[in-house]
Amino acid sequence: MYSDSRVKERIDLAEKELGFPLIYRTVQEVIEFEAHLLASNKYALDAQGRPAATQNLTAMEVRWMQNEQALCMCDAAYFLTRYAFLRSEEGIIQRFRFRVPQRIFFDIICDLEERGLAIEIMALKARQLGVSLFSELLISHRVFFYSGVGSVIGSADQTKTGEMSRMMLLCLDMLPLWLRPTATTRVEGDRGRMIFGATSSSVSFQHGSQKFGIATGSTPISYHLSEVALYGDSAVMLIDEGLWKAVHASPRVFGILESTGRSNKGWWAETWYYSKAHWPQSRMFPMFLPWYVGVDMYPKPTWMLGRPIPERWRPDRDTAEHVAKAELFVASTPLLSKHLLAEESRRTGQPQRARWTMPREQQWFWEVTHAEAKQKGTESSHFQELAGDDEEALQRSTESAFGHETIAAIETRRARAYTAYGISGQSIEDAHEPDPADIDYGAARVPVRYASQRGESYRWEFIPLRFDGYKSDPLAAYPLDPTNPDDAIGKLIVFHAPRPNLSYSIGVDTSEGKGQDATVISVWASGRRGDPDIQCAEFASPYVNHVEAFSFILAIAAYYGQHMAVGTTRWKEPYVSIEQVAAVGDTAQLQMRKMGYSNFHRMTRYDGKRTKSAGTPSRGPGHYSRATSCTPRRTTGRILTRRGSSRR
Repeated sequence: MYSDSRVKERIDLAEKELGFPLIYRTVQEVIEFEAHLLASNKYALDAQGRPAATQNLTAMEVRWMQNEQALCMCDAAYFLTRYAFLRSEEGIIQRFRFRVPQRIFFDIICDLEERGLAIEIMALKARQLGVSLFSELLISHRVFFYSGVGSVIGSADQTKTGEMSRMMLLCLDMLPLWLRPTATTRVEGDRGRMIFGATSSSVSFQHGSQKFGIATGSTPISYHLSEVALYGDSAVMLIDEGLWKAVHASPRVFGILESTGRSNKGWWAETWYYSKAHWPQSRMFPMFLPWYVGVDMYPKPTWMLGRPIPERWRPDRDTAEHVAKAELFVASTPLLSKHLLAEESRRTGQPQRARWTMPREQQWFWEVTHAEAKQKGTESSHFQELAGDDEEALQRSTESAFGHETIAAIETRRARAYTAYGISGQSIEDAHEPDPADIDYGAARVPVRYASQRGESYRWEFIPLRFDGYKSDPLAAYPLDPTNPDDAIGKLIVFHAPRPNLSYSIGVDTSEGKGQDATVISVWASGRRGDPDIQCAEFASPYVNHVEAFSFILAIAAYYGQHMAVGTTRWKEPYVSIEQVAAVGDTAQLQMRKMGYSNFHRMTRYDGKRTKSAGTPSRGPGHYSRATSCTPRRTTGRILTRRGSSRR
């Protein structure tokens, strides 16, 4: 019902069933036919003077209606542009017309349908691009015209869900009487539902703050959830354990999850990172829509009237960087480039150019709004809601004490040389060994050995990996970024290899390995003569639990301890500090001690007391992050904290 080939197949079947060819009508013809029915008294009116039923129809009028009913079933775009109504951002009820973001969205839907896949899309987007409305109209089309369609729609809370339900109700109520399905049950509101008995189709309204899983007790084949980033930790129960367990892969499935970024942490961000890295193996197709595809929204003529572009204005540095990033993103995303260039040509009347550049008006709009956000300390939310790419959309929610300029300078100037390794050997489970597809077979493997004072020997092998990310699906309507930083999960990233005459320390925070919080091992070279500490390596995985962590820690400690010796360095082997509070780090620590490792951090209270407090030993091994956390006696005032960072 979306792609040209599937629409043609449906029309061919409909024409055989009806016995006459289907004719595409213009919007004006649709308007004129409805005016004809009213003027000719073809509607029987109820007590309030509203059309209640058709009457005295001619054969021509019946065929006209059958033509429209069949075309609306066969072609979703025909239904949308002829019969779907919406309330605009200015509060005007008007007929639907495709905007650029919706054209891009629709092309992706067509592509998935053409390939016979379930249409399940994760839409990460800037604000006010019409994604929520468009998704509601597409769900409405399925519910109104097809049989056996169970649907669920919802937003982050009851109020927002109520607003979404009114989009569908408006669309239904604006349909001509002869095209409108009869709702045998209609309960409006944020917890309402509609049932169409004649076709056994239905829709229920649920929301992200409810106490039970979405679609629990039902088996929907279409769904639309909005503002999913605001669901928080409840998304696991609502979607993973609720909705997705009820929706099974089928070409009939149509599902949309959409939201702005809000944060780089949590269910929404993690699901985006996973989907982007693993499509088409992932469930959801990752679609990002940047703010500048909203050419009719950003900026509005009224906004420009109040803020004309100064005659000699030139973009400032922040704007220039944002524009360059946006133009690169469009150039690497053919679908965006196709629609933005076509729209530019349509608006200007000029031949279509080869490469898109951001219009001057949009550059000015971004600079003015960014300057205000910068002054108010709300840059993160500005980037989230006017995102140029998915990295900007998934900004962290809180403002850094250093500001975006400082962070940007660090990001652009810092060295990016590193090597990635997988680890195999002593006590490393097969599930954690590297995927053969990731191995760099042209690079040498690094043998690692640890010999304890008891004469026991343990061996590992560091396997070089190709750390260039997952390549995009060449058939996808929305190509993915050719590199993927999240591919670092489960890999040892080495920034500085071990060197003589350096003292190394290792900070460790273990986890349950259930895919939520990560086990992190961070290696640092201790600064000398006032020099800062330097991070040398890091390993992070949400799938390595506290029972398995010891083998990874010991292997990394052995690797960085190979040049250490008492007399030339502070210790004979790396100084290991493992978090103990609510992390079960003592399991890894105990196992390492059994294997002969002994150089662990020991707690010493700032106040010098030796009594135990709140379960924290006064001199026990391991780090306890409590109010009485303290410095080790054998260091120079540093505390190894979460993720191995150091502070004085």
